[in-house]
Amino acid sequence: MRLAIIGAQHGHVLGITRQLVAEEGVELVAVAEAEASVREETASAFGVPGIANYRELLDGSIDAAALAPINNEKGDVAVACLEAGVSVLLDKPAVTTLDDLDRLEAAAGGSAALSCALTLRFSGPYLAAQRAIEAGEIGQVVSSMAQRPHKCGPARRPAWFFDRELNGGALVDLCIHDVDAVRWLHGCEPTGVAAQHGATRFSEYPTFADHAEVWLRLEDGGSAFLRASWLTPDSAPYHGDCRMLIEGTDGSIEIRTTAEDSCTIDKGGRQRTMTDFEGPSLDTPTADAPNALARDFIAAARGETDLAITAADVIASHRWTLLARDAADHGTLVTGS
Repeated sequence: MRLAIIGAQHGHVLGITRQLVAEEGVELVAVAEAEASVREETASAFGVPGIANYRELLDGSIDAAALAPINNEKGDVAVACLEAGVSVLLDKPAVTTLDDLDRLEAAAGGSAALSCALTLRFSGPYLAAQRAIEAGEIGQVVSSMAQRPHKCGPARRPAWFFDRELNGGALVDLCIHDVDAVRWLHGCEPTGVAAQHGATRFSEYPTFADHAEVWLRLEDGGSAFLRASWLTPDSAPYHGDCRMLIEGTDGSIEIRTTAEDSCTIDKGGRQRTMTDFEGPSLDTPTADAPNALARDFIAAARGETDLAITAADVIASHRWTLLARDAADHGTLVTGS
């Protein structure tokens, strides 16, 4: 598999690429990035040529691409790759508008694979929770709550990060993870969404939302509440304090994957399961499988169907996240069509 990096505007693509090239038969052949300094730094890190225009690679030179251009450019790049028969693994978010999502969905109907770094599906604590739910340990899932606060660090961010049109906003940048987790862990689709977002701490950026809250109504009568923000203090010993509480008819599961050194749960996260029949127990989760995201994408590119993330998952999770942003923009309840 001849692989290229297309867009290196976020460091996530470096880790994704290292996972991919660690797999047998995958070779990184180029870095395509319009910004010269970013292109040179990334190409040098991997020891491969750097080019400015990614379309030069769409002549049969590559089989797959790891994508992390500016967020609002991802849709165009991904569609061009898919239409050229190049499989794509996108950093999140995959797109920033519903129009781009529709075009991406149409392009994903061809022979090339579409995936996205929805990494909770490969996280040990979340996998342990999903297996417990599937085994019926907490009965039917009724509701869930998730939080995803992060440090912002404006001095470390590019200017486009603070522009809603270019970045997409906190809802699509952060909440996409938990919207996808809700679909996966509840085992059913949303039917409606309400949301709000705003700027409180970083009001100097007129279009930048530094916090967001989402409420999802699910087709089985369940519900989910999600909150994400860029409000974690710079002095905190962790970048993000991510947690999820899942309640069922027979018990609940709490997931905490914070990097806080002083927390009572291990750095890697643990799962606490409580049922009507047993007392609380603390179980070490299955460790994150090395390169699991990369292996899932390679399997998709080879046409395999037993996948952790399908193109349909990428589309559905982004659609509900973008509908949540619409709900926040207009102060309404949005239902799926």
